[in-house]
Amino acid sequence: MPFHSPLATRHSSFVIRRSPFQFPHLCTMKNILITGASSGIGAASARMLHAKGYKLGLMARSTDKLNVLAAELGERCLVLTCDVTRYEEVQSSVQQFVDVFGQIDVLINNAGLGYFDTLVGGKIEEWHTMVDVNVKGVLNCLHVALPSLIEARGHVINLGSLASHQVFPNSGVYCATKHALIAISDSIRLELPDKLRVTTISPGSVDTPFINSTSNAQMLDQYKDYFAAGLRPEMIAQQILHAIEASAGGVISEIIIRPNRSMK
Repeated sequence: MPFHSPLATRHSSFVIRRSPFQFPHLCTMKNILITGASSGIGAASARMLHAKGYKLGLMARSTDKLNVLAAELGERCLVLTCDVTRYEEVQSSVQQFVDVFGQIDVLINNAGLGYFDTLVGGKIEEWHTMVDVNVKGVLNCLHVALPSLIEARGHVINLGSLASHQVFPNSGVYCATKHALIAISDSIRLELPDKLRVTTISPGSVDTPFINSTSNAQMLDQYKDYFAAGLRPEMIAQQILHAIEASAGGVISEIIIRPNRSMK
């Protein structure tokens, strides 16, 4: 089914800054590396970006899901089985991508997860997993990809959340990891303004398998309908595409998009 603009039915806001440097490769960016590409926002973004003619590296842990997606999309896709928490696997995947496509023009740090639970009832293993994937995983990918990104004068897109700006009950540790993404994005913007573009996409609840990670049955029952009524993954993918194809004279630093619950 064709996708229509979410702006008529969804609330969104943009932060745009003038670029201090003209990015010569902006109009010819073709090589995009997506983490967490096997489902949800990652898969929706892969479909939309592929339809625009971009070459894609699809990174995720599930080889089977990536192969199904790559078969659907056809040419210009590279399957990269990778756990972003394992630095050596990230190194190998990034090297494969560069060997095939030459350089990284855009890195989309999309891989992430969250567990809903109270602080008192939360499991330390789940806290550590959120930090490992949502923060360390982003840092692993950024650290390995930076040389190619800088050479290409490329673009880093970090998938944040409304939880990057607010703290919600039963998700304090998750919120902390998403706050960290704002600091990472701001660091790139402050230290490398003439070498990289950076955008943070901060959506509200999205109808993806995200909520299914929650092991607390009461919390899962409490939140599953709320997420099911949230944004469609394609709406986030369209914002990613918009940030990538924005005019060279400015950089979209952040996009915040919320579900329009008045329409439910």
